[in-house]
Order: sequence, then C-alpha cells, then structure tokens
Amino acid sequence: MVETAKDGQDRPGIEETRAPSLERMLDIQRPAMQAMADLNGKLYEGIAAVNKEWTSFVNRRLMEDMAIPERLAACTTLQDMMRVYTNYVQDAYTHYQSEIEQLSKLNRSIAQDTMTALQSHMERVTKNRD
Repeated sequence: MVETAKDGQDRPGIEETRAPSLERMLDIQRPAMQAMADLNGKLYEGIAAVNKEWTSFVNRRLMEDMAIPERLAACTTLQDMMRVYTNYVQDAYTHYQSEIEQLSKLNRSIAQDTMTALQSHMERVTKNRD
C-alpha cells in the first residue's frame, strides 16, 4: 500500500516498511552468539581446571600443615625440631613454587584456547562474508 504525502511524494505504507522478522534478526546475531557460547565454554572449562588444581593443592598443603604438630611432638632434641622445621619450610617452598608454575600453565592454556576459538570464529565469519 502506497500513501501520498501532502507534498505529493509517494511513500510506502506500514505494510511495506515492516521490521525484519525475529527469525531474521536471530540469524544475523547467530554467529556472534555461537562465538560467545564457545568462548564462555572454553573459559568455564579453564576456570574449572584451575579451581580443581587449586583445591587439590590446598588439600595437600593442609595435610602437610596438620602433620607438623605430631612431628614436632616426636622430637627429642633441638636438632630434631630444627630438622622438622627446615624440612617443612623447604617442602612448602617447593610445593608453592611448583603450584605457581602449574597455575601459570593452566592460565596460558586458557588464554590460548580462548584466542584459538575466537580466531576460528573470526575466520568463519570472514569466509561467510566473501
């Protein structure tokens, strides 16, 4: 339906200027939604791995920490007590250093997986445009 305006110009009516359908708008947004879903999935998996690793580490360290009073109680000399403390501090240092390295590897993996997924989607969108 075409309406004629006061200035004599023909303008399309309401039926001819309908907004795009909801389905069409979803089709337009689908690549972005898929990319975000993939990115969120990669991030979730990475965060879950970091949380699992950290929880395991804290559990191991708590077991070590809780064993110290018993080890100290078994000491009969000052040298025994110093040996227990020295071993405890050295082990703790080694464990924390190792855990920091492990968490760094996991974080690098998260970043790399996220960037790979993002690049994959960008390439797919670029190919679809051509």
